[in-house]
Amino acid sequence: MIERLLQLPRPIRKGLALLFKFGVAFRLALYKAGYVRPKRARAFTISVGNLTVGGTGKTPLVEYTARLLLAEGYRPSVISRGYGRRSRAPFVLVSDGLQMHATVQDAGDEPILLARRLPGAIVAVGAHRYAVARHIEERFRPDVHVLDDAFQHLALERDLNLLLIDALDPFGDDALLPLGRLREPLSEITRASAIIVTRADHPFDQLLLEARLRELAGPLPIFYSYHEIVELFSPGLGHALSPQKLYRRAIGAFCAVGNPQLFESDLAHYRARIVFFRAFQDHHWYTPRDVARLFREAEAAGAEFLVTTEKDWVRLESLPLPETPPLYVARIEARLEDTEAFRTFLLRYLRAQA
Repeated sequence: MIERLLQLPRPIRKGLALLFKFGVAFRLALYKAGYVRPKRARAFTISVGNLTVGGTGKTPLVEYTARLLLAEGYRPSVISRGYGRRSRAPFVLVSDGLQMHATVQDAGDEPILLARRLPGAIVAVGAHRYAVARHIEERFRPDVHVLDDAFQHLALERDLNLLLIDALDPFGDDALLPLGRLREPLSEITRASAIIVTRADHPFDQLLLEARLRELAGPLPIFYSYHEIVELFSPGLGHALSPQKLYRRAIGAFCAVGNPQLFESDLAHYRARIVFFRAFQDHHWYTPRDVARLFREAEAAGAEFLVTTEKDWVRLESLPLPETPPLYVARIEARLEDTEAFRTFLLRYLRAQA
């Protein structure tokens, strides 16, 4: 939907952007003037979000943060809105930390993926995050809530606001949707407690970016992160490959994620020969017809095997898959350039609230 709006003629997008700007400004004014007040959960609350539409790596950073909390002895919950799910239930418990309680249709792909990757963490889904947080607190008493994609969700007060900025598209063309890619004016960066620059392993002007961020946000902590493919596993063959095995291999790839070009560039980083690539709309629900066509076209293009993301696999695993070419699923994890600095920063906030 967003991509279609961004492809409209500029005069139309400009008019729509003015309407969007008015709506955003009115909503922000209600909160700033105190006419609408955010509600507060009992547990310490961390938000991970961004100012632009498209994939900036929020889910891997949510996983990274929750995994760090688990390692420090905390019991975190992860709360997501569950974009792309087929259920309209106001509350879905995905995992109690020990076992799964929902399907991808109930919860959406990212919550299911997070629940599988974070044993010990409670994962739940719902549009009204405060109600979800209170429901979790009554049943499980978590120490910390981690909110996925919640920078704009002002209805729930947070103790720590982590704002992700894409190093290669930091400011969304400096314009609100659909003229640019901004969800809110850049001045709202001041709500952040810290900024995490993602895709920092790609070439970008770090000094220029930092200067602009300082101009907008003042002396906020700035961390740099990237994500990487840690392995490629084959559900059908039952084994895994290191990403280095992509070197000079003719592969096909497909995905339905917020930034498909990022996945393609990740594969190209390992010098894979991508002979076939297909991108679908984010959270696309694959059909048997989609799958048959993908495998057929990849084989016709000469692909030795197909690669997709782990997020896509969550929506694919229940479908019948052709045996050739073999399908591999890329497991992607977030990394921070200064892990210890981020850990110290996070724990300082938590202990200050204890």
